[in-house]
Amino acid sequence: MNKLSLILLFFVTLSYAGIVEDFMNKKYAKICNFNNIRTYLKDEKMLSIIGVSCVRSDKLFLLPFIVNKLKKTSYGRKNAIYFITIFMEKKLLYSYLFDDFDISSFSFPKTDYILSIVFDAVKNKKYVRKDNFIIVNDKNISYYIYKKNDKMIIDKFEKDKLIKRYWYR
Repeated sequence: MNKLSLILLFFVTLSYAGIVEDFMNKKYAKICNFNNIRTYLKDEKMLSIIGVSCVRSDKLFLLPFIVNKLKKTSYGRKNAIYFITIFMEKKLLYSYLFDDFDISSFSFPKTDYILSIVFDAVKNKKYVRKDNFIIVNDKNISYYIYKKNDKMIIDKFEKDKLIKRYWYR
């Protein structure tokens, strides 16, 4: 190997280690960006880490760029299914909320992500409508889904206390 190759290998390894370290430290928003996707287009392990980071930081709009590249390995294809499931649930819930689109005929694998919980309840009509809210109850958690301007908002409550607010376009 020549000097340039060794230097490039060093920086690639350092970059790879940086993303893994950020992932272990739950710095998901830092990892999920288009530059990282472009840098690791041929590395399904790194794209999978970036994809999980996008899900955990709610940057779902980047998932289609990742899904199309996860096709050469079994774990890559499985992660692609997970990512596209979440992305499609978001798009369908958004259409349901804004356009009254019927989602009852759609079926996806169940995930533990908030959109899966809400999607499944809305699809199976296991919710209550109150004013402009769709309310889904799941164990001790309540989800209030509503639209605000061009956003779909999901407020997650536990015992009447707001835990987290999610928003999607």
